[in-house]
Amino acid sequence: MQVSYRKATLDDLEELVRLRIEFLREVQPAETHQYSEEQLSGSLREYLSRAMQADEFVAWLAIYDNEIVATSGLCFFQITPGFTLIDGKIAYILNIYTLRQWRGKGVGKETFNQILQEAINRGYKRISLHASDAGRPVYEKFGFRLTGDEMELRLP
Repeated sequence: MQVSYRKATLDDLEELVRLRIEFLREVQPAETHQYSEEQLSGSLREYLSRAMQADEFVAWLAIYDNEIVATSGLCFFQITPGFTLIDGKIAYILNIYTLRQWRGKGVGKETFNQILQEAINRGYKRISLHASDAGRPVYEKFGFRLTGDEMELRLP
């Protein structure tokens, strides 16, 4: 089983959109969806196209037999510098997704490692992510720790 890993390009846009929606279908109950898949597809295409061209979003892919079997995403942004983050630069990992039949084979872990190295190689000192209960132990092995100091407000 020879799996290869590479950074996604704009040529992968449709697959990135498809896999993001597949991931969201799995982790977000249908009753919480506020938009249709068509609306989301359009928004994803627009965002990914712009953000990848601006180098504000990067994805790494795991490929077997010309099929993407796992993917990941990494967004870059900046907040006002402070005592704990002098440059204010934050990398946010998201959309770690492995096709069901490929889970438990180390493919997702290696895809995650590739995206993590991307952030480190770019000099980011703060790397964040949202962890599911199942994913938390994997991320902890990479050195991630749970923080509990953030809050959010969702407006309609």
